[in-house]
Amino acid sequence: MSDELLVEEALRRRKVFARLGELLQRIKKRVLELDPEAEVYLFGSVAEGRSTYSSDIDVLVVTDRRVEEVLPRLWEIGVEDPLEIHVRPRSMLEQYRRRSKLIKI
Repeated sequence: MSDELLVEEALRRRKVFARLGELLQRIKKRVLELDPEAEVYLFGSVAEGRSTYSSDIDVLVVTDRRVEEVLPRLWEIGVEDPLEIHVRPRSMLEQYRRRSKLIKI
């Protein structure tokens, strides 16, 4: 990748990080439209305060809905890289709690 492309990508990611709060609220709203009992969490390096602009932004969607139902609904509202959406059933929430800091959105 050329230096120019790397700079463009870094600037694009910087804009995503700057709007992260807004993006997370949009994700939560869309997920709750699909499943009012769902929960949305931020986790990984961003939640732990050790992210850089090259980091993914890990978002956990806890729902018993299938991935195939959830992800297309999020793509409709522009969710894309560097947001990394993890759709998991409620039965897996405790595993995530043990492995990572979770911030409920």
